[in-house]
Amino acid sequence: MAEDLPGPPESGSRDDRPGGPPTEPLGASTRPTEPQPAYRQPDASQQPPGYGPPGTDPRYAQPYGYGQPGYGYPPGPETEAMATAALVVAVVGFFVCFPLGGIVALILANSAMKKIEASGGRLTGLEQARAARIIAIVELVLAAIIVVVIVIAGAIAVSVSSSSDEPVGPVPAPPGIVGAAHLR
Repeated sequence: MAEDLPGPPESGSRDDRPGGPPTEPLGASTRPTEPQPAYRQPDASQQPPGYGPPGTDPRYAQPYGYGQPGYGYPPGPETEAMATAALVVAVVGFFVCFPLGGIVALILANSAMKKIEASGGRLTGLEQARAARIIAIVELVLAAIIVVVIVIAGAIAVSVSSSSDEPVGPVPAPPGIVGAAHLR
């Protein structure tokens, strides 16, 4: 009767994991079987004409690395990396290292503009180079204004401090004028 009840077998010959497939089918021999050969696509010579993956006919094959002509968009012109770098340096330099970033951005922007114009339309980024150039010029003008204001403020501070070297207090009477205390 105990043999009629469902449940795991008592012998340890099979895998005792619940829900797992047995390691060997019931009634099978313990001899290992040979693996089945992998499925392969038949050669183009074995297939009837018109069947099989595209490009198997060597008459219509394209060289390796080329896509189908007419698919997608043609590649556009590249953006000059120096123009992008000039714009980044101009903006970041405005906040990080005030006048130095403007000088570097101006040099990069001018160089990028020359390369873009000499490329004959192969490179883009002229707008980025112009924007970087404008930001760099504004940065340098602001730096010059700040330097002029500091110099003027320093000159005013020096002139005020040099005039205050005289003693502050009652002004002495000029010689020959008798003061009110002497008139009595």
